[in-house]
Amino acid sequence: MPKRHAVQVSDSLDRRKAALALLLVVPAPSIGAATAFWLAPGPIGQAVYAAGKLVLYGLPLAWHLAIDRRALSWSPPRRGGFGLGLLSGLALSACVGIAWLAFGRGLVDPAALRAQAVDNGFDSALRYLAIAAWLSLVNSALEEYVFRWFLVSRWRALVSERAAIVLAAACFTAHHVVVLLAFFEPPLAIAGSGGVFVGGLVWSWLYARTGSIWPGWLSHLLVDVAVLAVGARILFGAA
Repeated sequence: MPKRHAVQVSDSLDRRKAALALLLVVPAPSIGAATAFWLAPGPIGQAVYAAGKLVLYGLPLAWHLAIDRRALSWSPPRRGGFGLGLLSGLALSACVGIAWLAFGRGLVDPAALRAQAVDNGFDSALRYLAIAAWLSLVNSALEEYVFRWFLVSRWRALVSERAAIVLAAACFTAHHVVVLLAFFEPPLAIAGSGGVFVGGLVWSWLYARTGSIWPGWLSHLLVDVAVLAVGARILFGAA
């Protein structure tokens, strides 16, 4: 086989593998969230939700090792980027605070949200703090690993880098829309989804620029803390 033709075949196979990976990973969290919050709340929904998370977090690792046949990496920040991560996180967090003070209080029903918190086990400050720690420290890192490293990498095999950043951000937003609509009225859910998309754009751009998930994780962590602080104010303070 001529060398040029071999390269073309290899590129085609890489694109097919990237497309298949996206097809398997991207819908998983949305299917899980839709089943748990809308289609079959209860044990069945929770089982499907857990399966979706297993696919979301487990398949990229298995794919990296078994399909791509590459070694594990901690995504070292060799090109820096922590300054950008810090600044973007502070800027986005400030936007969260301003949006809440300017618009959020008029769109949220604190009593209804508190009732939902009780139903979902967030009824004590200690439990809320534990969940907040998980979301801001661990879940944010897992989302950076999947939606920035894995998805941006796959999309870049199919489209330009700019398009990959936008598409990865859209994939990141999709399951958040499903979850937010389960807890909030459509105007607030749409506004929140817009914020998620902007965050996804920033963090995807940080990954593309630095080649590491950790600057984006720092930014993501700060934003999650800001969002969770607003949630704590609604649930346990004067909204």
